[in-house]
Amino acid sequence: MNTPAILLSGIVAFAATLSAGIFIKKFKSNIGVVCAFSAGFSIALSLFDLIPDILSLVPEAQTSFEKPLFTAIGGFFFLFALDRAFSKFHLKDHTMEKKTLRPRIGLLSTMEFCSHGFIEGLAIGLSFQFQFGLGIFVAIAVVSHDFCDGISTLALMLNSGNTLKSSMNMLFVDAIAPVLGAVTTLLFSIGNYFLVLMLSFLAGGFLYMGGGGLLPDANRMNRPVVTIIFFVLGFLLVILFATTL
Repeated sequence: MNTPAILLSGIVAFAATLSAGIFIKKFKSNIGVVCAFSAGFSIALSLFDLIPDILSLVPEAQTSFEKPLFTAIGGFFFLFALDRAFSKFHLKDHTMEKKTLRPRIGLLSTMEFCSHGFIEGLAIGLSFQFQFGLGIFVAIAVVSHDFCDGISTLALMLNSGNTLKSSMNMLFVDAIAPVLGAVTTLLFSIGNYFLVLMLSFLAGGFLYMGGGGLLPDANRMNRPVVTIIFFVLGFLLVILFATTL
C-alpha cells in the first residue's frame, strides 16, 4: 500500500480546499477556468482511466462486466441525489443569491461538499491500493475539485448569514473530509471483487461531479470558448497520460 502517497494526497487536498476559501476574492476571477479544467479532467479520468482499469480487473475479481457498469451508474445517481438533497440555494459564480438569511440551511448545504470530500478521499486511497499511477490521476482530480468546493463552502456559509468564525470552522471541516476519507482506506485492504465495485461506484461519482457539478458552474462563469478550451485541455491531458504511461 502506498501509505505516504495517500497521506500526501490527502494533505494537498486539505490545503487546496482551505486556501481556496481563504483567498476567495483573489482567485474568484479564475474559478470558472479551474471548474472547466477540472470537469474535463474528471470526466476523462472516469472514461479513459478508471473504467478501463476496472474492466481489466474483472477477470481476477471473478465477476461479470455488467456489474461494475451498473455500480458506476449507482455512484452517479447517488451523488446526484445527494446534490439535490443538500442544495437549497442557487449558486451563481460561486456566490449565493440572497433570497433569505438562514444560517442553519447554509450549514446543511455545505454538508454536501463535506460528503463529496470524504468520498473523494476514499477514491484517492482505493486508487492507490489498485495502482500508483491511477492514484496520482485521482488525486489531481480531487485537488482541483476541492479548490472549487472550498470557494462554494465559504460563499454559502457567509451569504446565508453565518458568522465568519462559523464559516471558517465549516471550511476546515470541508478541508479535513478528504484527509479522513484517505486515512480510512489505510485501515483495511480489500479484495479484488469489492475493489472493482468500489472503484466503479467512484467512477460514476466522478462523472457526475464533472458533468453535473463543475461543467454547469464553468458555463455560468466563462465565455463559451474559454470553457471549451479548458475543458478539452483537462480532457486531453488525461488521455495523453493514459496512453503514454
